Amino acid sequence: MYRKIIVGYDDSDQAKDALALGKQLADATGAALVVAGVFQFDPIWKGFDSHFHDAEIAYARQIEAAADSVGAEAEAFPSSSAARGLHELAEEIDADLILVGSARHGRVGQAIAGSTGVALLHGSPCAVGIAPLGHRDNTSAGIGALVVGYDGSPESAHALTAACELAKVTHAKVKLVAVVEPPAIGTGKGGAAGWRELKEAIEELMRDRLTEAEETIPEGIDVDPTLVSGHPAEELVKLADAPGTVLVVGSRGYGPLRRVLLGSVSTPLVRSAPCPMIVTPRGMHETPATTRKARVETAS
Repeated sequence: MYRKIIVGYDDSDQAKDALALGKQLADATGAALVVAGVFQFDPIWKGFDSHFHDAEIAYARQIEAAADSVGAEAEAFPSSSAARGLHELAEEIDADLILVGSARHGRVGQAIAGSTGVALLHGSPCAVGIAPLGHRDNTSAGIGALVVGYDGSPESAHALTAACELAKVTHAKVKLVAVVEPPAIGTGKGGAAGWRELKEAIEELMRDRLTEAEETIPEGIDVDPTLVSGHPAEELVKLADAPGTVLVVGSRGYGPLRRVLLGSVSTPLVRSAPCPMIVTPRGMHETPATTRKARVETAS
């Protein structure tokens, strides 16, 4: 469950969308909400121009006003980039989730990671969420559904765990989605018959994984397991296109523990998600101290 949520804020409309999403999630989970503004500066010139000091004070007041509007804590500080500042703050306060607004281009209701969001999604120490354009005006539906992409990997299992924890407090339905990506035409022996046989084998495997995942979901959570065929990102977008939906996916299947890394599915999703999207970090319930050596010793 989220304990500390950071909202990256710069007083733009997109930041206000992120603030609205942060308020929703903090109210639902009881998490502490921190509104963070990163004042970007060139350290070579800071101290030589009084305008830097005045601008920094004015920026801090904007952050404080935004935080006060939702009963949150304010953090305004200088850094060389917004993403770096938010990374550092997340590590300092041990945050569970960083939320930012969407890129300025795109349609209302669509979550598209901008430059800060993309940077955060390449190594954040905690989960990263993107609020869609116009979300500040579309919170009345609440959180009614959590769409989770599942393929049987540990990373998708982390996403499912995060979604279930959120479902417990929001009473949202968990739409557990496994997508079968058909093999390329010509794959398999025996021509068309061999291709169909291979496709059916993949479907059976994913169906078994979906059943196994459903059995791990705690009692009391409304779950809707769904097996579909197509491109994973495209199918998840279709199933998440409803008011009150949040899309939850895992990170890439390799990299440092407790870091968010975009993979082959999450990368296209952060360019086209039709709802708020949360990418969970790899090994989110493990600590960096859980080394490979420690795991081997435990297994032996």
